Amino acid sequence: MRRFNKPNEPGRVNDGRLQEKLVEKYFQNLDFDDVQTGPHDAEFDSKGVYANILNAIDAVPETPKRRSYTGWMVAASVLIAFISLTYYFRYNILNYVSPVHTMQVAAARGSVTSIVLGDGTKVWLNGGSRISYPETFRGEKREVTITGEAFFDVMHKTDQPFIVHTGNITTHVLGTSFNIKAYDDDQLLHVDVVSGKVGVVPAEGSALSFNTIYLTPAQGITYNKTDNSISKTAGIDISALSDWKAGKLIFKNAALPEVIKTLNREFEVSIRADANLTACNISADFTNVPIKDIMAVIARLVKGKATLNGTVYHLKGKGC
Repeated sequence: MRRFNKPNEPGRVNDGRLQEKLVEKYFQNLDFDDVQTGPHDAEFDSKGVYANILNAIDAVPETPKRRSYTGWMVAASVLIAFISLTYYFRYNILNYVSPVHTMQVAAARGSVTSIVLGDGTKVWLNGGSRISYPETFRGEKREVTITGEAFFDVMHKTDQPFIVHTGNITTHVLGTSFNIKAYDDDQLLHVDVVSGKVGVVPAEGSALSFNTIYLTPAQGITYNKTDNSISKTAGIDISALSDWKAGKLIFKNAALPEVIKTLNREFEVSIRADANLTACNISADFTNVPIKDIMAVIARLVKGKATLNGTVYHLKGKGC
């Protein structure tokens, strides 16, 4: 037989009270005045009444009390979104809170300047060259900008490529040593590799369009600023690439216009040559040689002479 739970039964207090109220309501709804008495009314049908009460109770749907987690889910979603955005913009936030200073170093004419970047990369700047770089590298890339000539010995970091910006050309490396020659007044730009691997691509926003050119040791590219042409070369004299950073002034089959520009940057002079001499190539070691003696040697090589007027040398001759 079904029974009511007693109100004082452990864990069932609320259910007992609900049942008591339903029983009271059931009896209040009974209209005893409409009931006709009969010979058998003396016997109260307790079982029937009890059954009716139970049926009335069973007919009332129970509303389960469930704990709502909606608020917690919304809070968790907001927290996750906040963490995701914070991680995505972590470098922007960090740069805002603690800005990274941009450093600039320039090498004077006739001198070589060496520096060590924040990641341990070593850089040598030739005379008349300049580099711009962050005091500390943050983010997924290490980026620097140079004008002039620089030799890089890059600290290897697989997850943070090293990028050198030079006008229309951008050079990507992981860990390698290479030389870039990109003076503003030079028609040609050179990227030559000593060790490791380098990828050369067009600079973002430039009019150039070519697939990545990969360079390995003793390979290089030459970019012509006049016609925007680019060519790849092999068999480069690796030893010559680093001669200048050791203070040496050595030319190996170098075109005379290139030699003249180098000498103009190395010494406080201006050298001019007749147009018929531009096809001449020079091979000589001018390390620690005074400029007047250098000009005398070049004059002999081009079968001519060099005259000095103030600080300007004029080179003329029959040609090569």
